Amino acid sequence: MEQLQFHAEPKQKEVLDSASKYLILCCNRQWGKTTTIAIKALHHAITKQDQTIVILSRTKGQAAILIQRAGIFAGRLNLKTRRVMGFPYSLQLPNGSNIIAVAHSGDTSVGNTANVLIVDEAALVQDAVYWYVSASVSRTHGKIWIMSTPRRQAGFFYNIWHDNTPKWHRIFSDVTDCPDIDQEYLEMQKASDIIRYRQDFLCEFIQPADRLTDMETIQKMLRSDIDQWEFPPIFHDHIPAPPKPKL
Repeated sequence: MEQLQFHAEPKQKEVLDSASKYLILCCNRQWGKTTTIAIKALHHAITKQDQTIVILSRTKGQAAILIQRAGIFAGRLNLKTRRVMGFPYSLQLPNGSNIIAVAHSGDTSVGNTANVLIVDEAALVQDAVYWYVSASVSRTHGKIWIMSTPRRQAGFFYNIWHDNTPKWHRIFSDVTDCPDIDQEYLEMQKASDIIRYRQDFLCEFIQPADRLTDMETIQKMLRSDIDQWEFPPIFHDHIPAPPKPKL
């Protein structure tokens, strides 16, 4: 706290202290996720030699903000840094560890391996791009840290957050955990657009207004006790027998 000049709130401390291999953070706008993850990434890079930490975001500019924050904190620790060759948005530490931002593209090339993959604003990242880039940690048994404010009721961020897989450490935090956010501003946003307010600050996954239905309605229509490729037995008696061929 003293060296980095950063005071972590309780949920931010949970993120920083988590040793989970797979971490997913669902939080409101202006929560401080970029700053918190920048510190976590820098700590990993400092404490382990020759690490490659890859940052994927909807735009390189967004990912560059995280690298910039990490660079500021590295400067406060009196660490000499340089740019990684071939990556304009990157940070190389004296111990050989690299933090790099990659493009939001299915053709993204990040080298053979990565030790940590960070997905910033994951709800805006395309599924195909995420699955392509996530393969970079498969050979190293690396870590994946995903963070975002909710958006639509679809996509890998939504699916991972709502599945029952225990391997993910899920951390939820909404605007009630952020006393520093201007309350007058929040009331103004709430009065202006209640749906966007619930999405951006209460972290609710809300289907856009132009959609015919939502995921909750679809889930209520599904049955898990039958094979989706076969008619259930209760329907067999209602299927008419095929007509007999005429001679």
